[in-house]
Amino acid sequence: GSQDSGGGGGDGGACSRWMMWAAYIDPNYAGGGYDEYFGDSPPGALDCHSPDTDWQLIGVYRQEFYQYIEQISKHLWAIDDYEYIVALAGLEYMTDNECFGVGYDESGNQLYAEIQPMEGGAFQMGLYSDEKCIQLNTQTAYTYDDFAEVSELDLGSKDATDDDAFHQQAYQYWQETQEYTLTNLNTVYNDFRFCTSCVDYPTYQDGYFIGDDGEDDDDLINQCWKFYSHDSFNCDADCIAMGAEQGSITWISYGGKQFGSLIEGQYSADHV
Repeated sequence: GSQDSGGGGGDGGACSRWMMWAAYIDPNYAGGGYDEYFGDSPPGALDCHSPDTDWQLIGVYRQEFYQYIEQISKHLWAIDDYEYIVALAGLEYMTDNECFGVGYDESGNQLYAEIQPMEGGAFQMGLYSDEKCIQLNTQTAYTYDDFAEVSELDLGSKDATDDDAFHQQAYQYWQETQEYTLTNLNTVYNDFRFCTSCVDYPTYQDGYFIGDDGEDDDDLINQCWKFYSHDSFNCDADCIAMGAEQGSITWISYGGKQFGSLIEGQYSADHV
């Protein structure tokens, strides 16, 4: 969602963008760890997104949008994974700037760019008419692509390799991701519109295993803690209602009230 700066907001009076996330506990957890939810015929179900779930809500939070995307990218995928390349390409294309001027419309009026929240937790890069990025410009034929530049492949300091085939494929993924609808990025992050484990298994740091294989207990990262420790703030009923009024959040039950809209797959755990 988007919300005026303040209480952790951005600079310059821009309307900051936030990703809303929720934390749950499984009251039926039997101590099986990873295998309880991901093993063969697992007894547990990651279905906290479902209206029929037994999982119990413990908190709803809002996190600075760029940080949310970035924190997931850092710890879930290997450097040569499609998902990792798409995540970094998307972050580079959207930038971490808040409501920045990109050019002018057909009448010479200033255009500003910022994340545009969309239905069901989706997002794209939008063009706005005001310096707070509240008024979406629906008149111009321009898109963000007309002003932003596709960047060079950059997977970090450890991406040096003589594998030309890998670089060629990675650069194709990179270029295909850098367009205003951010379709590939939305697809990669689709699972996070549903219930996912807080623990990253295996755990990576910027594309490489932590430890030998990223599976030792001491190496595993709790993604919920990462979220909470990086520009996250409590999101109360008023905060949730704002996202629901905007039409950009998925269904959630909070304090006995229903917010947001159900999306396809919200009654099942088949996406896991």
